[in-house]
Amino acid sequence: MSIPEDPAEHLQKLPEGMPRRYAEYRPVPSDAVEPPPTNVGGYEGLLGYFQQRGQSLPRAAESLATLDQAINDGLPAELVRPVGMFYGDLLTHTVPGAHWEVVETGYPLVRVTRNVAIDVVRIALRRMATPSPTFEQNYAHVLELVRQEP
Repeated sequence: MSIPEDPAEHLQKLPEGMPRRYAEYRPVPSDAVEPPPTNVGGYEGLLGYFQQRGQSLPRAAESLATLDQAINDGLPAELVRPVGMFYGDLLTHTVPGAHWEVVETGYPLVRVTRNVAIDVVRIALRRMATPSPTFEQNYAHVLELVRQEP
């Protein structure tokens, strides 16, 4: 996937998640310190949907109004996970220190503060089902949580 605004940024893999029934504990090698992932993709179909409509969807807060309107207009249900993944990448690019993490395999979250992780796919599911809160409202709430963190 290439994002028109930032073609030089490479995609990263989501970190490994904990398996459901057991946990394997092993020391982390000291030389394996990598920055947490911020650009994992998974929303190429969503970008294509907007491109067909003659719209762009940059990873910026202003895109949330466009996304909310598309959902109100009947965005296809098969795009719900891509919507969540887009919202997650938007958070990692606009909230300082936000990054992807995986608690359970295949279940991504975006960590925005030490104590708060956003379940972006679940937020997308809820938004596709109900008109409120919108993505703009959710984003404002996330920013408020970040401001409140000591």
